[in-house]
Amino acid sequence: MNIAIVGAGLMGRLLALSLLRDNKLRDKKLDHTKSENITITLFDKDNKLAHNSAAYAAAGLLTPLGESLHCEPNIVEMGFKSLRLWPTLLDSLDEETFFQQTGAIMVSHEQDKGDYQRVIRHLKNNYPEQSLQTLDRQGLLALEPEIGRNFNQGLYLPQEGQIGNRRLLSALRKQLEKESEGTEKTNTLHWLSECEVLEIDTMELMSTVTYLHGGEKKSHDFELVIDCRGTGASHKNSQSHCATLSDLRSVRGEIFQLFAPDVHISRPIRLMHPRYQLYIAPKEKGVYVVGATEIESDDTSPITVRSAMELLSAAYSVHPGFAEANIRQHVSQCRPAFSDNQPKIIVQNSLIQVNGLFRHGFLIAPVVLEQSLAVITNYINNTNITLPHTDLLPVTVMKSDSNNRLSDGLSKDLSKGLSDDSSNNLSNNSSHSAESHSANNSDEKFNKQQGKESLHEHSY
Repeated sequence: MNIAIVGAGLMGRLLALSLLRDNKLRDKKLDHTKSENITITLFDKDNKLAHNSAAYAAAGLLTPLGESLHCEPNIVEMGFKSLRLWPTLLDSLDEETFFQQTGAIMVSHEQDKGDYQRVIRHLKNNYPEQSLQTLDRQGLLALEPEIGRNFNQGLYLPQEGQIGNRRLLSALRKQLEKESEGTEKTNTLHWLSECEVLEIDTMELMSTVTYLHGGEKKSHDFELVIDCRGTGASHKNSQSHCATLSDLRSVRGEIFQLFAPDVHISRPIRLMHPRYQLYIAPKEKGVYVVGATEIESDDTSPITVRSAMELLSAAYSVHPGFAEANIRQHVSQCRPAFSDNQPKIIVQNSLIQVNGLFRHGFLIAPVVLEQSLAVITNYINNTNITLPHTDLLPVTVMKSDSNNRLSDGLSKDLSKGLSDDSSNNLSNNSSHSAESHSANNSDEKFNKQQGKESLHEHSY
């Protein structure tokens, strides 16, 4: 069976490795007519370093409660489930990555104390079963001595964590390269990097992918295409006959990578801020990631002066040692998001699209992976096995329009579960009914700003 994966960011790599390893994906008892072996073609517009992916321009925070004020409850629950799944995923890789689960701390300056109290009320009212600890100065000094010098109070969330996003992308690349070598593998992988997909022609049992690679235009047929392009699947960034998603938008995010050997912070710190969800994520060997802006824009030009001043002054206000830090890198990139900021798995004939992870990519990736693999298995075997995360991540099945492209019906809310056009390949899942937090009404719309970074090799 031939499967195409379009997009080699975080989800594309996780799915490619899972499919490459899964020798039992096709049930021979259900279908004797097709080969059990799977050939995977991974289409990658970037090179294998993934410097232009949203996953590269991230901090890898695994902080479901820290995100909860600005997202739906299902995202929080997916985050907690993913925290339990990440260690097993990472243990399956040969290269060591960075994973930490020693909690996170929220702090605020006196002028933002109202926002800090609002977060505490929100967590106590909506997540009373979750552990949290309010800290006075002595409590802060016990956990983070260099933070306790500047703040009188804080909130400790012991179950939060973080992951080394760039090291993970590198480890996944090396694992894919290693496991695709040799002739004894049941499944095989072909990775086409620096390859632009021009068209995805979707039919019921077969899809045709037209692409440009090495200056040559080619077309290949696949029994299944899995689209993980992120913002590349939007109307603006994709050609009209390339399975565009009309409701997909870009949200710009900017981060700094700092080298601050005189700063000693051991866990992620979130700072209450009236405009952004600001954080300082300590990595290894004196490296810190400071982010992130959240701007409604698809511009990826270099970071603006305003954003730079806000992020760096925030870091300095948390710890004066950042005044002498070296700026190793500043990165701007766009995250894919639907109008409801919910991730979606969308099925149209022989096309499965996984998109819209927004700012929660690493937070929820393992759950999205499990749900996607279950959808793929159901499709391949023409079964109706219950999906593992129906209550958290419903699946939508779309019909083709006359041009074999996704219907513009995606502009409506699809978070209710499977549409009326559901096929036999997926279970008829119950609807997702999570309500928005009242605090979400306070989210701001940000002015468009500009940014893109010439990326260099930095791992954390």
